[in-house]
Amino acid sequence: MEDVATPDSLAPGEIVGLWRIEVCAGRGAYGVVYRARLAGHPDSEPVAIKLALSPEDPRFVREVKLLTLNVHPGVPGFVDRGWWRTEDGRVYPYVVMQWVEGMPLYDWAELYNVTSRQVLHVLARVARALEATHARACLHRDVKGDNIRVSPNGLAFLMDFGSGTWAEAPLITDGPMPPGTRYYRSPEALRFHWHSRRLKDAHYEATPADDVYALGVAMYRVATGVHPPPGTDPEARVGKLRPPLPPRLLPQALNGWVHPELASLIEWMLADAPPRRPSAREVAQSAEAAAKRACPEADVPLSGPAPVRAPPRHVQVRMAPEPQEHDPRRWFRRLSAAGVILLMVGLWSMPRQPVRWQPEEEASALAEAEAPDAGVSRDGGTADLGDTAMTALAPSRDAPGSSKVIALEVPEEPLEGQRRGPCDRGEAEINGGCWAPWLTRTPPCGEEGYEWKGSCYIPRYEKKKPRPPTTKEPQ
Repeated sequence: MEDVATPDSLAPGEIVGLWRIEVCAGRGAYGVVYRARLAGHPDSEPVAIKLALSPEDPRFVREVKLLTLNVHPGVPGFVDRGWWRTEDGRVYPYVVMQWVEGMPLYDWAELYNVTSRQVLHVLARVARALEATHARACLHRDVKGDNIRVSPNGLAFLMDFGSGTWAEAPLITDGPMPPGTRYYRSPEALRFHWHSRRLKDAHYEATPADDVYALGVAMYRVATGVHPPPGTDPEARVGKLRPPLPPRLLPQALNGWVHPELASLIEWMLADAPPRRPSAREVAQSAEAAAKRACPEADVPLSGPAPVRAPPRHVQVRMAPEPQEHDPRRWFRRLSAAGVILLMVGLWSMPRQPVRWQPEEEASALAEAEAPDAGVSRDGGTADLGDTAMTALAPSRDAPGSSKVIALEVPEEPLEGQRRGPCDRGEAEINGGCWAPWLTRTPPCGEEGYEWKGSCYIPRYEKKKPRPPTTKEPQ
């Protein structure tokens, strides 16, 4: 006897109503989604078929009504509905929607290393979709990263209205709480759940403020990479052995690259009291205005700008064009070249010391005494620049027979604005600051370089500094 097909076992080519299945696109708690096209029309636009996993699931009737009520560019458009029957007579509802090409919110943010301005655009579009939903007395009730999909061109869509409801809709779930995810539940919902845990027939009435709070949680996760702690923990009041709930840190405290206006807007959405939270319309308006007026710092990726690295040894460095005769830099180069010649003459005229054999113990002690400072990083193959033959050849500035050469030594403390350790690979940490070896130059190091143990180094500076966190809410 052949196995009976189930909603989550459909193969490419099978027919559901008017539609031919192409590929399975995902599975949730209550349904499975396939990409499909109109049967007999392979060039037709693709659609998304969401097929129930339970026979006669009433959630799908509810989702059809919500999609037909909520017509908005940020919500997948309703296309078709129907019933799929198995060979054993069971009936499963399905709904057909506009196909959205893209990926879930968190995957999009990580893959594209997005900026605060891009997040503000996505936030504004999702908030507009919520505004349209709330304007029709409807609620989504399951706003989260998995239910926000972003297309390759940055357009966001609010997906999956299976947990949604509208005014005076009949109840279809048992228990005090509607379907949802704990991370995204509002503080008032958690308090209600705790206080009504022993009450029969208690049911939480969600409001638009719950959707706004959940959207704030999703944006906090995008900005910082982590969910905020639950908005409240009523159990901690009676559980003496229960550890206290950790405080929610400001987004900028976890990620200094988050733009202040995005951080303030997230904090506004996560306000504890529902009246202090903005409406979906206010979120959209604030996000749109912030994306338009934000300074260039809003275009820095949330993971920070790409580090500036020293060129590897095998890469040929392009030199600047030779200055013209009237350019004073030409005379500076000539003076530098003359200094190198004088240095070589000084080295040649220095008295030679005979090389003597050293016992192993004495050689080890000498090596330890001449080792570079502990703060100098040995990553990236830079150790040989600071403590090998080039160090031995560098003469003391007051040694007999040596030439006086104008040069800058590495300061004892990092320069103003210089990046501090830990340093990137290929850089050396010297006296607490990050320095890149100047591979094409030896002392004297000129006006831009600094000398350290017979080699030339260039300081690495911070391109942008993290802005201080702010606790102010938008006015």
